[in-house]
Amino acid sequence: RWRVLDPREYRSSGGTTLTKLEDRSLLASGATPEFDDYVIRTTIYPKATATGPDRVTALRIEALTDKSLPRGGPGRDLYGNFILTTVEAKVGGKPLVFADADWDNGVNKIDKKNFFNPYEPGQVTDRPRGWLINAMADDVRLDRQMVLVLEQPLLVTKPIELEVKLWFMAGGLNEGMGRVRLSVGNLEEPMRLVEVPAAQKLVLAKAASERTAKEREELAETFRKVTPLLKSQRNRAKQIGESLDALGIVRAMIMREKSGWDRPSTWLRERGNFASRAEKVFAGTPASLHAMPDSAPSNRLGLARWLVDERNPLVARVAVNRAWEQFFGRGLVETSEDFGSQSAPPSHPELLDWLAVEFVKQGWKMKSLHRLIVTSATYQQDSVVTPSLQERDPANRLLARGPRFRVEAEMIRDLALTATGLLSRKVGGPSVMPPQPEGIWRNPYSRERWVTASGDERYRRGLYTFLRRTSPYPSMMTFDATSREFCTVRRVRTNTPLQSLTLLNDEMMIEMARALARRMFLEVEGGGGAVRDRLAHGFRLCLTRRPTAAELDRLMALYEQQLANYQRDPVAAGRLLAGANRELPAAELAALTLVSNVLLNLDEMVTKQ
Repeated sequence: RWRVLDPREYRSSGGTTLTKLEDRSLLASGATPEFDDYVIRTTIYPKATATGPDRVTALRIEALTDKSLPRGGPGRDLYGNFILTTVEAKVGGKPLVFADADWDNGVNKIDKKNFFNPYEPGQVTDRPRGWLINAMADDVRLDRQMVLVLEQPLLVTKPIELEVKLWFMAGGLNEGMGRVRLSVGNLEEPMRLVEVPAAQKLVLAKAASERTAKEREELAETFRKVTPLLKSQRNRAKQIGESLDALGIVRAMIMREKSGWDRPSTWLRERGNFASRAEKVFAGTPASLHAMPDSAPSNRLGLARWLVDERNPLVARVAVNRAWEQFFGRGLVETSEDFGSQSAPPSHPELLDWLAVEFVKQGWKMKSLHRLIVTSATYQQDSVVTPSLQERDPANRLLARGPRFRVEAEMIRDLALTATGLLSRKVGGPSVMPPQPEGIWRNPYSRERWVTASGDERYRRGLYTFLRRTSPYPSMMTFDATSREFCTVRRVRTNTPLQSLTLLNDEMMIEMARALARRMFLEVEGGGGAVRDRLAHGFRLCLTRRPTAAELDRLMALYEQQLANYQRDPVAAGRLLAGANRELPAAELAALTLVSNVLLNLDEMVTKQ
C-alpha cells in the first residue's frame, strides 16, 4: 500500500552531500549549512498488476535514524534534531496541492489555512509547514514519518516524473534531515499511519504486563483519540469546544485560596537536603515593622491589610515617591526600587513624609495625589536654568526649577503619533505589532512571526506594542525600555547617538514624517508665504510653541535645499514618499518630509520641560 520511491537525481543547495543507500534512502553528510534544501527527483510507475489506472492519494516522508548522524539522528544539528520548514512537490512540472498533513510525533494536525510559506511572509500557501523533531526528548532515537494527503488523487497510467523539494530554513544549528526516504501510497485513510506517536509504537511492542502505569495511560489516551468506536463522542466534544471558542471568553490562570485559616508554613532543610527536615517555620512579617493582628487572616487579604495599616510607614512613602519620579524624572529618594539600608537618602525627607500622610488622608487616591503635585508651585516653575544654578545644582535635586528630562520610550512614540495626527485613540484590546526591522524575531526553535499591523492598529499607543522578552521592540530598547525579563521599577536614562539615528531612520519615524508633511501641506492654505506658514505650523505641532525667526530661517533653508535636490531627482522623491500622496506635488512633499523628520528628532520634541 506504500511504495518506496527510488531517487534518480538528488542535490542540496547548501553543499550537503546526499548518498543513496540500499533501502533507497538518502544519507546526508559533509557540509552543515545554516540554510538548506534537498531536491529529489524520482519516477512513479504504475503497478505492473494493475488492471486500471493506479492512484496515489498520499506522499510519505520518512526521517530515519543512522549511527553516522549526531547522536543517531534523525536530524543533523548537534542534538540530532531537525526542522522541516515546508515541502514543495511537482508532477510533470505542475505543483501538487496537499489537503492535509500530519506526523507521528504526537502533535495535533495543522490546518490548511494556516500553512506558512517562508518566502512570502504572511501569504497563505498550500505547502505544509513546520515539522519539528526534538529528538532529545526521546529515550531512544526513533524513525519518524510525515504523511501529506493530496487534495486530488493522482492517476498513474504511465511513468510520471516527481520532484520533491524539502526546505530547511529555520537557520541556527543546521536543522536539516540526516536520512530521508520518500514513498507514495494509495489509501483511503492515509492519516491512520501517523495517528499513533512514534514513541508509543515501542510501547505497543512490549507485552502488556511489561508496560508502566504511565505508558498504559498514554496508550489509553491515544486510543480514545483514534478509535472509530468513539468518533461520535469526539465530534460532539469538538463542536462544544468550537462553540466555547466562538464566545470569546478570556481565560486566565488564577490562584485559589486554601480552605481554613491555618498559617502558611514550610520546613527548613538541614544543609539544603530536601530529605532532612529541621524546624517548621510559619509565614510572618518582619520583626522590625508592626505585627500583623491576630484577627487578620493568614492569606493575601491579611497581607494587603497589613501593608496599608496606618502603622506601616513604608507603603505610602514608596507610592508617593514613585508618583513624584514620574513627574520630576527622579524620586525624592532616587533609588525608588530600594527603600532599604542601602538606598539613597531622601533629598527632602519632610516633604516625602508630608506627601505620604496626605496620600493616606485622601483615601489612597492616586488622582488626588497627582493633582496635589502638578498644582504645586514647585512643579509649575520654569525649567530654564541659569549658569549659576547649573553649577550649583545640575541634577535639580534642590527643586529650584521645573522638571526637565527626556521622556520614556513609549511616550516618544505617542508624542510623534500625536503631532503627526496618526495616533489611534482606541483604548484596550490585544497588543499590536507596528513595523520593526526584518529578522528581529528570527529563531530556529520558534514558528512565531512578527506580522506587521495595518490600519489604525499600526498607530496604537506605545503601551500596546507587543513585547517578546527574547526579541524586544528595538526602537524602544534604544530609548531605555526594558525587555521585561525582570521587574524594573526605575529606568535609568541614557543619551547615545543611536537614539538620534533611530529617530531619523526608523521605518515608523519615516512614515510619521510623511504624515506630518502631508498635514502641514493640507492644513495651511497655499499662496504667498505658504511655505513659511507650513513650517511654522509643523514646528508648533511638534513643540507646542511658535518658532523664533532664527529657527524658522534654518528650517526654510533646509526646505529650499531639499526641494532643489528633489526637483532634480524626482525618483528619489518617489522613493522617500513610498508611493503615498500621489495627488500632491512630490518634490514639495518630499522636502517637507525631511523637514518633518528633523522636527521629530529635535531634543525639545522628546524632552519634558
